[in-house]
Amino acid sequence: MTRAATLLAVFAAFAAVTTGADKNSNLDANCSPAYLAQTKSCLDSYFSGFGLNPANLPPYKDYVNIIVDLTTHFGANGADIYCSLEVTVKNCLGPLFNSPCMTGAAFQDMYGMDLTNAYEYATDFPVRAYMCDNKQFMEDNLACFDSIITSHMDERRKCTDTVETAIKNVSDGDYCKPWGPFVQCMDDVYVKYCGQQVKGDFSIAFW
Repeated sequence: MTRAATLLAVFAAFAAVTTGADKNSNLDANCSPAYLAQTKSCLDSYFSGFGLNPANLPPYKDYVNIIVDLTTHFGANGADIYCSLEVTVKNCLGPLFNSPCMTGAAFQDMYGMDLTNAYEYATDFPVRAYMCDNKQFMEDNLACFDSIITSHMDERRKCTDTVETAIKNVSDGDYCKPWGPFVQCMDDVYVKYCGQQVKGDFSIAFW
């Protein structure tokens, strides 16, 4: 399976258990209150590691900027710092990492987010886990990736704005659908500036 296909599979798996735009449609029955509390405890510690207040998390884009700043200022060491936090929260969550307690609906319930931010936070975790599993490749191409962050944000933003709008406009419950065009859009941006060797690794856009 190609890296792009793997990432699409990740998005699809999470989208499949993230149903409904209404918080009151609530969580899959398999995420009990006890499991939800356990999940939130692990996530609260993770967010605190970035100096964030779990009681008042920022919009997703601001959270991403904090992670981008790690590699902008610290390079490969910044990636190591992030991945250390990612491994810690993944170990804390255990089986809950891939469960209905880590869906958009769950993030709405835990943090009172709107649907778009909740869905973006939820899908962020499996993507970053994938990134850290392939950290050497990311570090090898870090200079080019960072140049896109600093010089071509407008092109990336078109991709993220489009998927956010698409998520808001989903009417049939299929939250997988918006991510296919998003993957292709991000892939096109990174291949344009970093070359064919990064094709399928648009996920670095989240650094």
